Amino acid sequence: MAQPMHSAEISSSNRALLERLDKIVANRQFYIDKRKAKADSVRSLIEAAPRVEDKIALYQDYGDLWLGLSTDSAIRVYNEGIQLCIDAADTTSAQKLYVARAHGYFLRGHIHECMSDLARVKDVGLRPGVAEPYHTVGYSVFLTLSGFYCDSEDWAQYSKNGREHALKEMALYSPESPKYNYCQALVYMADRKKQLMSSCLHDVVENTTYNDRINPYAYTLLGEYYMERGDYNEAVYNYAMASIGNVECAHLDGVALLRLGEMLYKIGDTSRAHNYMAVAMEKSIMGDMKFNLMRVNSAFMDVSKLMVEEKHHQLWLLSALVLVLLVLLVLVAKIITNKRKEVKMLKSVESRLANANLAKETYIAEFMNLCSSYIESLEDYNKMSRRKITAGQTEELLAYIKSGKIVDEQRKKFYDVFDEALLHIFPTYIEDVNRLLQLDKQIVTPAPNVLTTELRVLALSRLGIDDATIIARFLGITTNTIYTYRNKLRTRAIDRSTFEEEAKKIGMV
Repeated sequence: MAQPMHSAEISSSNRALLERLDKIVANRQFYIDKRKAKADSVRSLIEAAPRVEDKIALYQDYGDLWLGLSTDSAIRVYNEGIQLCIDAADTTSAQKLYVARAHGYFLRGHIHECMSDLARVKDVGLRPGVAEPYHTVGYSVFLTLSGFYCDSEDWAQYSKNGREHALKEMALYSPESPKYNYCQALVYMADRKKQLMSSCLHDVVENTTYNDRINPYAYTLLGEYYMERGDYNEAVYNYAMASIGNVECAHLDGVALLRLGEMLYKIGDTSRAHNYMAVAMEKSIMGDMKFNLMRVNSAFMDVSKLMVEEKHHQLWLLSALVLVLLVLLVLVAKIITNKRKEVKMLKSVESRLANANLAKETYIAEFMNLCSSYIESLEDYNKMSRRKITAGQTEELLAYIKSGKIVDEQRKKFYDVFDEALLHIFPTYIEDVNRLLQLDKQIVTPAPNVLTTELRVLALSRLGIDDATIIARFLGITTNTIYTYRNKLRTRAIDRSTFEEEAKKIGMV
């Protein structure tokens, strides 16, 4: 992030708007609780619904209410709804829920699962009523990826895919519709026709309210447009309007507050920028929005560093005042003590954020190493298969395949990489888990730096993977075995009621 610039002056109207936003941000838990209460009421309707068809009709709304609050909870809801649709042979509703789940996976940073769900829907053909949500998620995913990877060679393909989805959705609306203008704006954005894009976005915000999901998105894109042009007052206004909409509607996935914090940092309002970025980080962690969290980490580190420097400067001023104002010695000493605690806290936050970034890099490096190893193993297997088939040794090849040796080798390789990566990121993970267990029932590993299966099950939950089916696929065991391990661990815990939550907090920033 660039160093702050103090040359830009915020207009009086924008100052009033920021003061209004400050109050709304301070009251953010009210809006979150309100959305949760609405989700709970929909859940009650589902439980009370007499027919399966009535339950299915409510699952979309129930999952969408959780999507802005917690991607993990939303995905669980969509999974329940999908299973219900499968049992009822309702393919149309199932497709809608697959599309919604793809959006949840994307916000959580699970790109592969997101693309798989979208492909699942596309491959069998879109059912009536599915085109709109399918293309909405499509352009959201691909245009976000194009912005995230704007410096990579994949940018053009992501942008092209997002543009195609926007065009197809635009064809579903009349030209007077705000959604038509919003899709048109996205097409112009992909074509880099920014002025035409801004004109369409202005039409959108003039004809929608905060309750329309595209309203905060349109304001956010206008903020980006004006920031690129160097019109900081317009950028602040549009980011602030988008932030108000996101907070009042409890959409934790919105990035407007983060972008506003970055904008205010540029023009020298570091205190407010620090507060907005801290809240953006809180929202990203609470909602498990990994894409947003990576961006917040980078921005928040710079602002935290500046805040630490400002606190140090204040300490020097206070020390000088002590020498001049001896009559206020007790008061000044107390202030200095408080300031030192704040500096220590900020340094601790900075250190933890640095560790969080290191963990992210470690995950990526280990993932790339594992993928590379799998590719090499697959190439060796292909060569061997081709050689044996050519030589007429098909029986020998079949015996080798039936032995399962190659699967065992690759699974062992996965275990080795997973154990090494986890213990590199959380060096005391085994000890931390054992602290939660009864003294005579603690886990003993077969060798140093090697996890047991039950530790791997617990570790995957710590990394945010709670779905027993996915864990079973990773570890090569049945879902019933997963439940057995979890139950056994709970029975060995010091406090069974809080064991799983405490385990998920190990190493948490």
